[in-house]
Amino acid sequence: MGLFLSMSGVIGSNHIEVESALRRFCDEKNGEFVKESLTTEDDCCLTICQAVGGVTVLYPAEFYDWDESSQFLSMETGKPAFSFHIHDGDLWMFVLYQEGKVVDQFNPIPEYWKDVDAKERQSWRGNAIEVAKRVPKLSPESISKYLIPWDDEILESSERMKAYPDDKFYYGDDWQLTDFMKRLGLVYPLDDKGTPLGPTYRFRCES
Repeated sequence: MGLFLSMSGVIGSNHIEVESALRRFCDEKNGEFVKESLTTEDDCCLTICQAVGGVTVLYPAEFYDWDESSQFLSMETGKPAFSFHIHDGDLWMFVLYQEGKVVDQFNPIPEYWKDVDAKERQSWRGNAIEVAKRVPKLSPESISKYLIPWDDEILESSERMKAYPDDKFYYGDDWQLTDFMKRLGLVYPLDDKGTPLGPTYRFRCES
């Protein structure tokens, strides 16, 4: 089985307001949100990490409402919030919320789960201008090359290609998400050994 990963990225936010918003989200779900020293080996471990461009939240592996929580964070903080997801190591994707409304979304393989029509495929192409409008000092040109479909030519090519020369990962690699996040001023909240870079919380929410 490949990697499954879900995160929120709240642009221009700070740790305190994101923590408070997540606590309110849990309260509405009759869940549990308690600061506690945990590792990613713990099923309920959530990590919050502050960076220059905002806050990243890494959810426990068994939490499946990352879109809903990201939408909630966008409403509660008044800041743009990304819902980031890596699915089975096959692709990365995002949905961007502003005040609870979807303003952009990207999936390099929109037909991954089922056949989609042209309108649905177009809706997942991503819009660098819409993203850049919501991230201070970000130019559309600095992220537009991430927002391309992964067609058979890319996925079957023996030549690995990067979106930008200084990226770490390539097209067709789910970890390309972290290069994209870096452009936004967000960080992946674990170090190379899988150790959380910020405070951890016991996080359980009912669906």
